[in-house]
Amino acid sequence: MPASFAQLNEDKESSPCLERGDQPTVTMWGAQRRVALDVLMACWGIGTWLGVNGLYVQLPLLVERLPEGWALPSSMVMAVQLANSGLLMYALLRRLAPRVSDAVYIYALLVIGTLALVLNAFLYEQTAMVGAQERSVAYLSLTFFAALVGCTSSVLFYPYLRHFRDVYLATYLVGEGLSGFVSSLLALVQGVGGEPQCLPSADNSTLVPHYPPARFDTTVFLLLLGGLSATSLTSFIIINNYKGFASERVAPAAAQKDDEATSVRPSLMAPRWVGVMALMALLNALSNGVMPSVQSYSCMPYGTRAYHLAVTLGAMANPAACLAGVWLRPMRGRLLAAMLVATAVPFAYILATALLSPTPPLQYSAAGETLVVVAWVLASGTISYARMWVYGWARAGGARGMRLCGGVGQLGSVLGSASTFFIVNYTHLFVQPDACPAINQLSL
Repeated sequence: MPASFAQLNEDKESSPCLERGDQPTVTMWGAQRRVALDVLMACWGIGTWLGVNGLYVQLPLLVERLPEGWALPSSMVMAVQLANSGLLMYALLRRLAPRVSDAVYIYALLVIGTLALVLNAFLYEQTAMVGAQERSVAYLSLTFFAALVGCTSSVLFYPYLRHFRDVYLATYLVGEGLSGFVSSLLALVQGVGGEPQCLPSADNSTLVPHYPPARFDTTVFLLLLGGLSATSLTSFIIINNYKGFASERVAPAAAQKDDEATSVRPSLMAPRWVGVMALMALLNALSNGVMPSVQSYSCMPYGTRAYHLAVTLGAMANPAACLAGVWLRPMRGRLLAAMLVATAVPFAYILATALLSPTPPLQYSAAGETLVVVAWVLASGTISYARMWVYGWARAGGARGMRLCGGVGQLGSVLGSASTFFIVNYTHLFVQPDACPAINQLSL
């Protein structure tokens, strides 16, 4: 296998777009391969980010039903970031039990992810008092365990792939990208049910919102995701144990040689490296911290449908951007910079609608609803493509470059998530109105 494939072992970034733009997919598909193993690799890859993506596209329904309300996405983002502690747990276990096969850890992760989704299907509405506030303890705790799979896959699943011919890397990555696409497709089929209706409470003292049901509820949705995660686990069991795939494996000596491959790399302290790594930190802070935390405030004033479409279509823009990086020639740095500058316009509109919530511009018009959805899709797709571009550029730095790229990206994610969580939950910059008074005023 080429030395570039071995560098996957060193990555620390939990991005669904990892390395898609750097694989020789044009010639790869002409190579001899086992189609059954391709299918199994894709099914295994689906399980990596299924939990995070699936729970994320359920937010348009959950923010109306869980006590955090529109602040729920910021809490979920923090739970996902905390799941990066799985990297530390894996490193500790490797030190304590160095002879344990990586396959054992992969089994454990996929079982944890499947159980987290299935349990969340029945427990997501269970709350508890934390301090003086009601919190969705079950939902956020199980989100943490579901996110462990994706956050740890970059340092556990990719190294395992070195035992197979490199032609199967592409199909695994296709499955990884489908984890977002499939969950978004299910969410589009599910729908959101419509706007709430204000009905008198049991004692007629207040009006309480009643939300029309979607085509199927969150319990069914999460059980479907749990089934897909179980399929991922089953696929890996077959991949790891079926003797019929022995001809597709790489000899242990070759894999070890590939692991140790090195070459001369440029200095990582050069100004260009510093600039690109700063860009990676900013992109991750926006995509993993700021944007998902404020999306409810930006979209919900335009209606549940607008929020639903912005989340699902934005999630689909991520793998679409990754596929664009596979089939299109790499973009020049200046052109990418111009594209990012242009993206500042929809991003500024996103922030403006969130900060002006609950009365953003064009609130009760089709134009306003369309504009906010388009802004979210454009911003999500452009940032996803830019992150993938940085990953490809960082490959020039070898293992050290990928470690630096992953570490800086994760630092940006943590800082963006933590700062936005504090702003959303402990300041009054983002405001959620009471559903019934807003609807009553509208009807007047």
